[in-house]
Amino acid sequence: MSFELLDQSIQYSFYNPKYGKEKTKSRIFRNLKKGASAAGLAKVGDALAILQGDDLIAATLIQKQAIPLIEEGN
Repeated sequence: MSFELLDQSIQYSFYNPKYGKEKTKSRIFRNLKKGASAAGLAKVGDALAILQGDDLIAATLIQKQAIPLIEEGN
């Protein structure tokens, strides 16, 4: 029995003193391509940070996976 990937997203966290008390903000991008590489996702996060004038401080992959309860062929 193995997991079945249903959906995945990426959450980027950015740091900038202009963001008030916590100085961070997060953005989630949904419907991430299933074959996306960690290096590619890091490059996208870096590019977004540069465009916003922020520092990228974290990137978190969020996955939804199903657990098949009925075996195929039965």
